[in-house]
Amino acid sequence: MKEVRSRLLPQLDIGTGGAIIDDDRARAGAGSAPERSWTGQATLSQLLYSDSVWTAYAVEKHVQDSRVDVRNTIELDIAQAAAVAYLNVLRAESIEEIQKNNLRLTRANLERARVRVNVGIAGPDEVYRWESQIADNRQIVLRSESDTFNAKNSLNRILNRPLQEPFVAEEADLEAPPLGSTNELFHDLITHPKDFLLFRDFLVMKGLEISPELRRFDAEIAARERIMVSAKRAFWLPDVSLQGNVTELFSEGGEGQRSDSPADINDTDWTVGVFATLPLFTSGQKTATYSRTRHELDRIRIDREAARERIEQRILSAVNLTRSSYPAIELSRDAGKAAQENLTLVSDSYERGIKSIIDLIDAQNQALVSDQRAANSVYDFLIDFMNVLRAVGSFDFLLSETGREEWLQDFRVYAVAEAETNRK
Repeated sequence: MKEVRSRLLPQLDIGTGGAIIDDDRARAGAGSAPERSWTGQATLSQLLYSDSVWTAYAVEKHVQDSRVDVRNTIELDIAQAAAVAYLNVLRAESIEEIQKNNLRLTRANLERARVRVNVGIAGPDEVYRWESQIADNRQIVLRSESDTFNAKNSLNRILNRPLQEPFVAEEADLEAPPLGSTNELFHDLITHPKDFLLFRDFLVMKGLEISPELRRFDAEIAARERIMVSAKRAFWLPDVSLQGNVTELFSEGGEGQRSDSPADINDTDWTVGVFATLPLFTSGQKTATYSRTRHELDRIRIDREAARERIEQRILSAVNLTRSSYPAIELSRDAGKAAQENLTLVSDSYERGIKSIIDLIDAQNQALVSDQRAANSVYDFLIDFMNVLRAVGSFDFLLSETGREEWLQDFRVYAVAEAETNRK
């Protein structure tokens, strides 16, 4: 930006040099051009008006805006990647804890089997079966621990931390951000079809309005439009500049010295002038520049429309996923509770010799799967929600209660406006 702007500001050059000319020309100059001379000079120039330079300055401002939008896009991508990586850490830790609890349960069942053997209602094969199950469960726990380490390494990489630097992750909770006190409202928006469609349309409108990707295209379009205006003006608008020069004679010798001239010429010469230039013939360059810029502008407008459609589709897809992943949380929790109650009943029956080891293993596996689904459902929804925020192009919804309230206020205004439109 400063580099382009410098062409609009005054330019000052200084220099020095020595020269020797033939003696007859020196004598004919009557002191204006000594045979031997050493001079110094300073030249000051100021561009009064040049549409091409002003265009370059205006275009550079748009290019800078485009750079900022590219940076904002990268920041959003990093924020999304970090959020998803963090949620994957929480998911891995939850699954690891579930597997460890399952291992503890298997060990408890081994003790139950030993009791059954001692009282004569089971054979030693049941003990061997639970010992084999413990070995399998321990392998699964080790894999779960490895998954947790890998997830933490991935998050550290995204956050530019040492890959093995330890940290303590806070368990995700739907009563904490990102939903917080808006959880009830969000539940209504997701579960009520009419409200969901309205909320989805609002997010599309908001996303297209603040999208840094579209703003980058807008900056590029504005730059090309300014170039087109300059290309048209180049056919008739000249460049105008002011230029001044001061030359000081430091020493002279030979024929034609100023000290020998009757004209009494001093050692300082200066000139000031205003100049206007307009290229009359450029072998078709001006026409080619205008044509190229026009085609580039058409291309960028088409690319912007394609980007707008992709962003809209991305928002719709992300929001649609939350419509299934959010209710899945409660459904999977209900299934988990039922599986745990069933496991409790089967375990009691197994101790009393009513249920077999197959029944208990089946109930335990069902409870394990249900617990995993319940945990996964929370993180699946939160990841979907992160994807919604990235698709919309803003994570302000997460920052504070104020930020969430501003979004909700905008939605209420949008809902009222839509209701008024539908009544008309």
